[in-house]
Amino acid sequence: MSKEAMFNYDHYEPGNSYGTRDFSVDEATIAKWRSVYPNDDDPAMMPGGMLAMIVIDAVLTLNSPRPPGGVHGGQTFDIQRMPRIGEKLRTEVWCLDKEIKKDRKWVRIRSETWVAGSDELLFTGIMTTLVAQ
Repeated sequence: MSKEAMFNYDHYEPGNSYGTRDFSVDEATIAKWRSVYPNDDDPAMMPGGMLAMIVIDAVLTLNSPRPPGGVHGGQTFDIQRMPRIGEKLRTEVWCLDKEIKKDRKWVRIRSETWVAGSDELLFTGIMTTLVAQ
């Protein structure tokens, strides 16, 4: 694939939505997570560490193909409530802003995650990424 076809820094436009990605908080996914993190064992709620995984999955899926070598710089969340096991989620991602600092191309992605098919907002997030060139 040519470099021009890659989802690089130039593709990000502040305010642009890049779509939505669904995620099922199903027992099989939770079991895989708990096999790595056995102390995340609340039987009703999704483990908190999975918030980042849901958003990163959405960003990587919706903003691809990407050049190799990007760096996850940080992530913050504002949580209304944690997802329950069995819920289906829908995450929308868009470019919040972007800037070049010391020849490095940084992008901040905003996300909102809802219970799919409802107006119940579960959490929002901001992810900072150093985009590969």
